[in-house]
Amino acid sequence: MIELIKANDTPLTARILRRGGKWYLQVIITWTRLPDDERTKIIYGAIGLDYNDGFIEESETDPFGNLIYQEHIPLDHHGMGNKAESEIQQKIAALVKQALDKKKPIIVEDLNFKKTKAKTQSGSNKKYNQMIHAFDYSRYKDLLSNAAYRNNVELIYVNPAYTSSIGISKYKDKKKLNRHQAASYVIARKGQNYIDRVYKRPKQKKVPAVV
Repeated sequence: MIELIKANDTPLTARILRRGGKWYLQVIITWTRLPDDERTKIIYGAIGLDYNDGFIEESETDPFGNLIYQEHIPLDHHGMGNKAESEIQQKIAALVKQALDKKKPIIVEDLNFKKTKAKTQSGSNKKYNQMIHAFDYSRYKDLLSNAAYRNNVELIYVNPAYTSSIGISKYKDKKKLNRHQAASYVIARKGQNYIDRVYKRPKQKKVPAVV
């Protein structure tokens, strides 16, 4: 860190903060990482993660978007608190290590729970509101982003639109998956730029009754 400051190769911001009657000097250093530094490549496949209240569903794909591995990762201490933070750090560390071992990037949905929370303040669905507020998604997202960056693992964000509905309609029955497993599989494929659409069953033609 001292070498970076001396070399003046990176933007540096300093500010003075006052907290609880004490003064603190906060120094923020930002530097960019070259694409060649990343140790994972999408050509090898992808690791898709579907984050939920109480667990993470993981799907791993090969270079052709085929499902080759899945894992249910429970979060027993989900929510706020030190136990929850310690647990999610351990789970993320294991996921990042797996990505490094497989040389595959991690794919996640680009969710904005602040907007989602704002839309659920009306009280029309209290149970759903409580579930959304119990999510500690921002912490999960920050920890995953930091861990991936530190370990040169590419983290790819994809549009979350229709991941669950596509997974349910196209892969749930076909591959005998639950809705979250199917969603994580679709997320991985989205990161590989495979296009999946909601599968609509053909309507059966009504046969006129014979009188």
